[in-house]
Amino acid sequence: MPGIFTHYIAGHKVLDKITDPAVKSIVENNERIFEFGLQGPDFFKYYKAPFKSDDAVTRICMALRERTINEWLFTVYRYIKQQSEEDAAILRPYFLGYLVYYRVNCALNPYISYRCGFQTPGADLPERFEVYRNMFTTALDELFLKHYLNKTPAEMDIDKIFWVTYAELLEITRLYPLHLKRILGREISREDAIKAAQDMNRLAKKRIRPGMLSLTVPVYETFSKTVYKGTYSSSRYGKISPSIDYLNEEHKEWFLPWDNRTPQTESAYELFEKGIDDAAALIEKVAHGFGGELGDLQVQEILGNDSMLTGVAWNAPFLPRYYDCVYKQEEAKIAKKLKKLEEIRLKNE
Repeated sequence: MPGIFTHYIAGHKVLDKITDPAVKSIVENNERIFEFGLQGPDFFKYYKAPFKSDDAVTRICMALRERTINEWLFTVYRYIKQQSEEDAAILRPYFLGYLVYYRVNCALNPYISYRCGFQTPGADLPERFEVYRNMFTTALDELFLKHYLNKTPAEMDIDKIFWVTYAELLEITRLYPLHLKRILGREISREDAIKAAQDMNRLAKKRIRPGMLSLTVPVYETFSKTVYKGTYSSSRYGKISPSIDYLNEEHKEWFLPWDNRTPQTESAYELFEKGIDDAAALIEKVAHGFGGELGDLQVQEILGNDSMLTGVAWNAPFLPRYYDCVYKQEEAKIAKKLKKLEEIRLKNE
């Protein structure tokens, strides 16, 4: 999944493409709420991180990105239409921001998955791929920020790009306990959803200026029996390796993680711009739906059902097969261990 700054940049690039004054005003009158929506369900993975993380909550993020996308989005859309004007005025810009998140994830995640690697059937030490993904998306986030805004993460004020009032947060987080149980079979209280959002704000700041976390997190990872070493400390900004072409600026071939028949050559910038174009077209149409210019069935069709992990309609668990991990040095360090684990696994099979 792309990072905080990538989603923030995407939202403002989408706004630049919106020409309809009525659609633009929905966002510009509540820009902070729109910016909060740009982070989609990512805040769930920050819940009580890093020391007391709760899988039951953090996995909601993955569930909302993987499948039943149309059912979730259309349910939320119809729910917003049924609310009072006061509440809908908060929920509409949030939902439009969420849709930007949706299309940017669809555009970038197949590339990110191919470059980071993932757990395939029978893979040993699959925990390392979460670390690689944290490292890669954090580097990508920093590079996008430099390219588009010419800023470093330390120059960004998280409270200005990821903050809503408590009253607004109460209204937004009410969406999740109301609908998650029926659609995904997941339960969460509004209090836990609020806690997750607050924790994202806190942890985002710590990733920029880690302070004591730069010492305590690596120690925690080393001695914890439930956390793979590097899971949290790898997500710090400023760990970009000059030997890695994170953005595929050289336009080398890469493949969709589920299909290696047709090579892809797009750079991350090109994929990002495609996601922005898709998002701009989508939120204009959905905003027209809120205004009564489109019927519900038209909006449902427009939303699509694209998994945010694949970018295509995929209402099933993601079972990728192909990748070419960019972290060659890290893979080389554990090559002998992987070989031994494979021998043991094959012997037992």
